[in-house]
Amino acid sequence: MSQRNDFKAFSISDNANVVSQEKYEESQSLQSGFPPENISTHVLNKVLRQSSTISSVVANFIATQSGDDVLDNGDTAKLTAQLNRALEQKLNIVLEQKISNISNVPVGAPIPWPLPHPPAGYFTCNGSAFSRSQYPKLAEAYPDGRLPDLRGEFIRGWDDGRGVDSGRILLSTQADNTKRIQLTKGLPDGQYLSSYQGPVDTYRYPLGRDVLDSATATSIANNTSGHETRPRNIAFNYIVKAE
Repeated sequence: MSQRNDFKAFSISDNANVVSQEKYEESQSLQSGFPPENISTHVLNKVLRQSSTISSVVANFIATQSGDDVLDNGDTAKLTAQLNRALEQKLNIVLEQKISNISNVPVGAPIPWPLPHPPAGYFTCNGSAFSRSQYPKLAEAYPDGRLPDLRGEFIRGWDDGRGVDSGRILLSTQADNTKRIQLTKGLPDGQYLSSYQGPVDTYRYPLGRDVLDSATATSIANNTSGHETRPRNIAFNYIVKAE
């Protein structure tokens, strides 16, 4: 049984909107109201149309969400209470849906979290031990009873036989590394400078150094060197669902 809604939208049939929105907004009556001796029925039609449409939509929301009849009986206190109840019902539905979506996250899957402390039912991925008997589902993901320590770490997709990062097993760690580079500088007399291959961190001062009398290495790096190679990034706190 559908709920009763006494608040109906006025003049909403086809071609009933006889005043365009542009003319309505330009009308002097929109700011000052209607003079008693000269009321534009077309503009009045627009006023009733807009106000009644909004009233009808709000009343329909109240009736649908609260399950109550919405009556045009002048009881504003009751309407206010019904509106509050309808909003609470809607919020509860939305929250239940959000909780359901969170519940669908597999236990043990790392989740980026923007706060320093995890919500209830979640652990921070900080390498700490957990009780396998108390959290059996989490133990299925981490059989040794210890969470991965993802503080300051990037997650990389498992190679799984592709050959890009071969030899890795799941949950294995990997140190930072830099691809080997080769620096070559031609000489004016047709000779060539010996190539250099090896980790960058062992070739410490290539910029601006005279390699030979007629060759200088330049513009092969910028001043962003550090202890690791990394892309641009944003720090999140990795957490896992515990059960």
